[in-house]
Formats: sequence, C-alpha cells, structure tokens
Amino acid sequence: MPGGFHRTYGYDYIRVIKGEREARRVINETEASWVIRMFEWLVNEGLSTNQILFRLRENDAPTKSGKPWSRRSIQSILTNPAYTGKTYAFTTAPGKERFSRPQEEWIEIPDVTPPLISQELFNAAQYQLRVNRERSARNCRRDYLLRGHIRCRWCGRVYVGEYTYTRCYRCAGRKKAYAPVERCQNKGWKADVLENMVWTEIERYLSDRDLIESEIEKYRQSSNQKEMLEDELDHVNRQLKAANREQHRLLQWALKGFPESQVEAENKRLSQTKKTLETQKAELETRLKTSSNTAISVEDLEDYIRDIQHHLKELDNEGKRLALNMLGITIWLDGKTVEITGTLDPGIVLMSSEGRLPLL
Repeated sequence: MPGGFHRTYGYDYIRVIKGEREARRVINETEASWVIRMFEWLVNEGLSTNQILFRLRENDAPTKSGKPWSRRSIQSILTNPAYTGKTYAFTTAPGKERFSRPQEEWIEIPDVTPPLISQELFNAAQYQLRVNRERSARNCRRDYLLRGHIRCRWCGRVYVGEYTYTRCYRCAGRKKAYAPVERCQNKGWKADVLENMVWTEIERYLSDRDLIESEIEKYRQSSNQKEMLEDELDHVNRQLKAANREQHRLLQWALKGFPESQVEAENKRLSQTKKTLETQKAELETRLKTSSNTAISVEDLEDYIRDIQHHLKELDNEGKRLALNMLGITIWLDGKTVEITGTLDPGIVLMSSEGRLPLL
C-alpha cells in the first residue's frame, strides 16, 4: 500500500480484532497537525520542499522514526493520497523484484483511513509541486525568461534551460533521468531567439486593446456554465462510486480464493472504466474551478492588463516573468511551430521554415 500502511506519518495502526489481519489507521493528532501544516505551507504560501524542511526543523516537529526530517520524507507525505482518506490494495506485483502496478489497477479499500485533508487541497498540492519543480531556479546560473512555460508537443514534458556554448532550451524528455528507455527527439531552441520571438508576440497581443477586451468578455461568459458542469460532475461521481463498490466486491472474491485470472480480467475492465471516469472528472473539475473563479480572476486580470499596457516597454525580465505567470502562458514546441496559449488564449502560432528555424 502506498506510503507504507504501518508507518504512515499522521496515523497509528491498530488491529480491529486481536490476532486477525483486519486493521485500521487512526489519527495521531500531533503528527496529523504537522501533516496539515505541510500541505497548507505548500499550497497557501508556495513553499518549496526545502523551505518546508527548514520550517519543520526550526519548529522541532517530531518524526515517526525519531530521525531528522529529510526532503524525501516530506516529498513522500505531500504526494501520498492516503491523507485524503484513500487506501489501496494490489499496488505492487510480485516477481524477482517488487514494482508498482499502474495506478489504474489499484483497488481502493473504503473506510480504512480517516482523511486529514480534502481532495481539493491534495490536488492543489500536486499542482504546486509541479509548478515548484518546473520553475525552480536551483542550479540555474543564468536567467531564462521562459523557464517553466515551455512544453513539448511530442512527449508533453517541460523544456528546461541549459547552457551548451550558449543559452538554450531543451526538452527534458531528451535526458536519461526523465526518459530512461525512449528519449524524446524534439529539438532544442536558442534561448535568445525564442525569448525575443515569444515576448514580441505577447507584447503585440497585449497592445491590442480591442482584442483583449473581446477575450476577457469571452472568459467572463464561461461562468454561466457552472450549473451544467456541476450536474455532469455529480453524475460522474455516482458512476465512480458504483465502480469502486464493484472493485471492493472483487477484492472479496480474491480473498475467498476465486481464480486469479478471472479476478485480474475483471479488475482490468473496472480499472479502465474508472480511468475514463477519472479523466472526465478531472476535466469537469478544472472547468468548474475556472468557471467558479471567473468573476474574481477577470477583475484581477483586467486591472493587471490595464496597468501593464502602460509599462510594456519598461519591463525587465522579472516583470516579464510576472506577466507570463499572470496570463498563464504556455509555449508549445513541435520542431516546426511555436504555439502560445494562455488564460485568454491568444491563439498565436508562429511558423518557421526549415532553413530559418533556430533549432539545436
């Protein structure tokens, strides 16, 4: 079970009946308070894993083992779904070595782990971890304006800034650490060329007041979809609960000695159903969150754009980075085009001929 059922920080482990295998996690109030703080520090304050580590040490937060806190233990806590009240079986497969099964094959066991945080807080934490990782300036000696904003159309990974005789951006999928088996073949870009190209287009876009007003109005209208999205999400959640109940019954079959091949085949079918439903749920939640926050975000966006339009030519790299963050800019590279997307979806696609494309 992910996180180690017996050793999960924030809980104590008790057997329901002495001598029996059935057991439960119960909340350890002292440890649980630190778990909640860690998630809140990450989401509300945007602290890095290192900053959380230092804060825990400064406050003498206790560990489960009595050993000092480490980045690895904090990372394990912040990525453990158990804190939302979820417990899974069949997470590993036996063999010469034990390895994790695909998550869609896990079977959730209900009513074993009491939740410490909401699913929404956990999801926000995973997003913030990803942002921290992609925009980290650790080991970055040079300034990269587009750091954390570039994505590969071929493999979906982030582009990272690196120095090879000159500043450049390369797909992380070309690195063995990210893709040990099959590496991405998408090309790198010279940083100066790509940064100038992208910022010129962002500047042109922001200077078009009529276009900006039109895009903001479209964004505002998205709030009208909220009620319909809530109904769709409720329907998907009911389907997921039904699939979870079926999978729990399947676990009982396995414990009673039903043929393993039959259990695995049924489990794969249910896992595929759940995977499809989870994808639908994630999409609906993202759209619903955008719709729910539209009234506030549009006002903030309007104020920010109105202010920045008067200072576009004066922005330094830090100001430009703030603009990219505020506009939610993502740059997609496929080797032949540069596509710029964002909160207002500027829809900018730059074409380059093979001879002029500044690739590496």
